[in-house]
Amino acid sequence: MQTKAMIFRERLFSYVFNDFQRWPLWFPVFLGLGIALYFSLPFEPPQGWAYGGLSLFFMSLWRLRLSAFRFFILSLSLVALGFSAALLRTHFLHTEMLHHSLPPLVLTGTVSQVELKPTQKGRLFQRLILTDLKADTPFTLPQKIRLTLKGKRERLWPGQVIRVTAKLSPLTDPGLPGGFDFRRQAYFQGVGATGFILSIPEVLGDASSWVTRLEKRREEITAFFLTHLPSPEGAIAAALITGDKAAIPEEVREDFINSGLAHILAISGLHLTIIAGVVFMIIRRGISLIPSLCLSYNSKKIAALGTILMTFLYLVLSGFGIPAQRAFIMISLVMGAILIDRTALSMRTVAFAAFLILLITPEALLGPSFQLSFAAVIGLIAGYETWRNPLTAWVVRGGIIRKFLLYGGGLAFTSLLATLATLPFTIYLFHRFSLHAVEANLVAVPLTSLVIMPAAFLSCLLSPVGAGDLPLAVFETSLALLVKIAAAVSSWRGTNIPMAHPPLFSFVFIVVGGLWLCLWQQPWRKWGIFPICLGFLAAFWEDAPHLLIDGRGKLVALYENNILHLSSLRKGKFVADVWKKHLAAQEIKPLPCKEGVCEATFKGVPIVISSVKENQPCVKDAVLIRLEPSQKVCPEAYHTLDWYDLWRGGSHALWLTPHGLRLEKVRPARHHRPWQRRAISTKHSVR
Repeated sequence: MQTKAMIFRERLFSYVFNDFQRWPLWFPVFLGLGIALYFSLPFEPPQGWAYGGLSLFFMSLWRLRLSAFRFFILSLSLVALGFSAALLRTHFLHTEMLHHSLPPLVLTGTVSQVELKPTQKGRLFQRLILTDLKADTPFTLPQKIRLTLKGKRERLWPGQVIRVTAKLSPLTDPGLPGGFDFRRQAYFQGVGATGFILSIPEVLGDASSWVTRLEKRREEITAFFLTHLPSPEGAIAAALITGDKAAIPEEVREDFINSGLAHILAISGLHLTIIAGVVFMIIRRGISLIPSLCLSYNSKKIAALGTILMTFLYLVLSGFGIPAQRAFIMISLVMGAILIDRTALSMRTVAFAAFLILLITPEALLGPSFQLSFAAVIGLIAGYETWRNPLTAWVVRGGIIRKFLLYGGGLAFTSLLATLATLPFTIYLFHRFSLHAVEANLVAVPLTSLVIMPAAFLSCLLSPVGAGDLPLAVFETSLALLVKIAAAVSSWRGTNIPMAHPPLFSFVFIVVGGLWLCLWQQPWRKWGIFPICLGFLAAFWEDAPHLLIDGRGKLVALYENNILHLSSLRKGKFVADVWKKHLAAQEIKPLPCKEGVCEATFKGVPIVISSVKENQPCVKDAVLIRLEPSQKVCPEAYHTLDWYDLWRGGSHALWLTPHGLRLEKVRPARHHRPWQRRAISTKHSVR
């Protein structure tokens, strides 16, 4: 008689055996695990670890057979490969980061990119990326910097060599422990500093290359839409064609985010798929109109080649965004399957695209674009894999009414799947979600698919020959309608529900459970529901910090009863906004301050915040936060933090618990990463 343990082992063996062909789908997951392990370290590992990981990976491929043990070894080696890829990427990139502010200096550099950004009054200013920097200064300059040029200035273009007077500053650390690291993002973008231009740029010459010429062409197309279409339609048109979202007004951007339509503003799989479908249809239908050509050649394969070429051109034009890369790889695999008379397996194309992107750019794993794009497409494919056969049989046995219902229901089902798949990432990354994303996408996605993107494609195709007026007018009208849809849905109740930042382990549980649910096909896929439920329950496990201190010493906040009490309403507005979203605070209020000293009480503990240099207060049993270096020790205080602590550890978060004070820092370890090195202060001498 079989015991329950024996029955369980038999079922488990059958699940593993029957789902064996799905194991390769986990390769990018193991690769991503190694990348996440690298970025989670508090220190920079030696470069030799990377070569050790590569050796382990290549050794695991020797005489590889698809057995359970060898598959386990291969999985471990893929983790090592991901770790090694991230380490080598960081080492060879070697971005020089500025770690302290510099006095104004005269810079000479080559413009590599120009963005047009709107002011609050609607005027556009320029934001430049400069490379090949030269200046008469003893300081080591980064390879690339980002500068803001405000005022009515002559439009600059990529490839121009300019001379300006600029004030450079380092990029900021995360505003709180666990927050988004802008310095890390800039490191992998190659940007080492930011600043403002203080003079009128002087154009010295031209140093164009094929890269700058391509970037100039992108910006010319952006400028065309900004000048030929009204605002904000022109800015949205530029976002859809070239991927430049900088000119979109903030209120319009918020409407799209709140209504769940932000994905339309980012060039993603939706846009490339629409372009691919339009190109494939035009080429194939065009060939069918020429009998001699249609009878001599395979129109389907010619259309596949043309689709690969046109989508690649669109990818180049759009700036190689991560979602666009993923969509291009998948489209290329599907079209390649057509060329060799095969059928492309959808989930495997997703796995291949993820593996390739992570291997080349490991830092993409930490970006919202990668996470949201792959979460949506994995959820969609898994859902349609499950329901495809029953729905097909239901439609075959019915008539046109069932086909119409299938189309309408398919839109709703697609929107619901994408919303549910990206919901954990939206909450974790942006700390909010919308209850009306499904309804908004039901209208906006067909409008984008059937009208906006085909009109955009025809506008770009026909405008150079002077025949683009009609599609451009259709493009403008449909974009105006899209803006109205986003604004209307954004005004509904429940479109912007703030959520406090959940703990990392709850997010990991949900992601692992979602992958388990989507990547398998046997009944054991249902086991993924348990970590998902556990992750949602754990989201409410961690208490919000009671005190937050900005690492630059500009701002301190006390969080109590969903109200964020700030030491200043004028300083650190960006950091204050980050804190408000992170904590889902309902209101912001100022702390009572007098002559540079703010005082409050939390759970009976005095909180004293001082920004004065002389006569610094010393209060018994108080939490003292001194935003200037301490001139005198205060042994009577419960705990003291001063400028030196912020210099060493960056931003701080404090919890006042019955068991004592708990403190977290942005830089908790003695060793730091290449993008986390402490700034050498020019304001105070470091003790």
